[in-house]
Amino acid sequence: MKANKTKAYIPALKYHWMTRFYYPLIQWGMQEKKLKMHLVHQAALQPDEVVMDLACGTGTLALFLQHSQAGVHVIGVDADPEILAIAKKKRKENQVDHIRFEEGFSDRLPFSNHLFHHVFTSLFIHHLSLEKKKETFEEVHRTLKSGGQFHILDFDNPQNGLMRVAFLPVQFLDGFETTSPHVKGIIPNLLKETGFAAIEETGKFSTIVGTLRAYRAFKP
Repeated sequence: MKANKTKAYIPALKYHWMTRFYYPLIQWGMQEKKLKMHLVHQAALQPDEVVMDLACGTGTLALFLQHSQAGVHVIGVDADPEILAIAKKKRKENQVDHIRFEEGFSDRLPFSNHLFHHVFTSLFIHHLSLEKKKETFEEVHRTLKSGGQFHILDFDNPQNGLMRVAFLPVQFLDGFETTSPHVKGIIPNLLKETGFAAIEETGKFSTIVGTLRAYRAFKP
């Protein structure tokens, strides 16, 4: 099932023409591999597990996940068909199995209940309105198996004044309405409100555009 293509979404760096600059910025300025591998390592993936890379972008995290444990089945989901085309090209170039990419929206995932052992998302939640953040967390909860894990890396709760100022360019680009809740550290509260348990902050990272925090939470 594909998402309704008329539904609005925010592309990387807000505008489609800026997408080409987004991923070089992530790779250079935010130590993309180090940060995403932090999420991969905290999951301790096992063979035959089914995992989702939510808002997968060009598929970098999906590739890391599959390379870390060749026996896992990775499904990357994104609402942007142009980005998915790049992800599929990278999958072909890397000659990897057990990865597929699907078009879909985070607040209406095209999957059945209790399917995934793990769901990962990186640098996505801050793009969403407060309502969509909650609906997305509810959808992740629905599609996770009992005992499944939700892994998040995103801007949240700047650790000092310098990191608060560094976050301002992100807010100008992505919008203050969607990003302001992250200044107050909204992610743990949202996880609790949507039924997750054993919520743990697993890492804190200073970058040129603000503080990133990594979280892990379980579906009871």
